[in-house]
Order: sequence, then C-alpha cells, then structure tokens
Amino acid sequence: MVVLSSLVAALPLSLSAFASPAETTDSKHALVKRDATEVIYLTAIALPPPSVPYWLGAVAYYPTTDLAFSGAEPRNSDENIGPAGGTNIWRTWPTPCSGNTHYEVFFLSGVTFQFDLNFGTNTAPIGAVVGGGWNGFNAFTCRKDNQRQVYTTGTNGDAPVLAMVNCTRV
Repeated sequence: MVVLSSLVAALPLSLSAFASPAETTDSKHALVKRDATEVIYLTAIALPPPSVPYWLGAVAYYPTTDLAFSGAEPRNSDENIGPAGGTNIWRTWPTPCSGNTHYEVFFLSGVTFQFDLNFGTNTAPIGAVVGGGWNGFNAFTCRKDNQRQVYTTGTNGDAPVLAMVNCTRV
C-alpha cells in the first residue's frame, strides 16, 4: 500500500495505479466507522523543493470531524490524488449544458465519491455552497474552504495540505 507522503516524495509519478479501487483489510474497517460528521476535503498540496513550484490535488476522507481537525493524515484507503496545477486546481469551467464539472474519485477502500463543483468555485466566498456529492451511502454538500492547513505530507512532513473545498453530509 502506498501512502500519499511516499507519492509526493516520488514525483514525477504515475497516477494510473490509483484509477480504480482495490480491496484491503484496512478498507473494511474504514467503512464501519462512518458517522454523521464524516467529511471529504478537496485539497491542494504545495510540493516542497527541490521540485519546481508544483501543486497537486488530493481528496482526503475523514470518518469524523474530530479526526479531520486533528492534523492527522488520512488512512491510506481514505485518500487519493486529484488534478494538478496551482491553488485553483478545483476551479471549474462549465461543461456544455450543465454549468458545472463532474468528478469521480476512487478510494482504495472501494468507495467512489462522485461530486459536482459549480462554475466559479475558485472565486466563491468562503463558506459558500459550491457543489454536492454522493458516495453511494450519503449525500454531501460541498462548501468553499479557507485554504487552512489540514495536515502535512512529504518525506519530511514539509508539504502542507490545504483545504480548498469541504464536503459534509447533508
């Protein structure tokens, strides 16, 4: 199993290994711990030198809000890589007819989180509803976050992971 800090240390990396879910012992345990305060963060990771200035998106699932605010990195089965590029990685441009962009993220736990972000997510005020999602169990409301640090990753813990959007249960 590969942890996000190992991925950050190994850039450039191939994201194809994370394109579909895999069954793990850890994953069955993660599904049992869901409660009403679960939260999913759409994040931006500032990769440290010696790499060129580079931002990588990641999606982090926490089974409880208390755990989400603890500063701990999510379990291996509860995180995955997202898009790359600047702190506006989760900005969206309208797709034909819908006005939003649809994403699907596959966690190693076997859960798929599907969500839509509205046009203008990157310029929305903090706390504004910018979309919604579904994980096969519950519906989520996604709000613009304030780019606060959720946790750190990287070989030396020197890559801050910033909350761009948070999705909480409806």
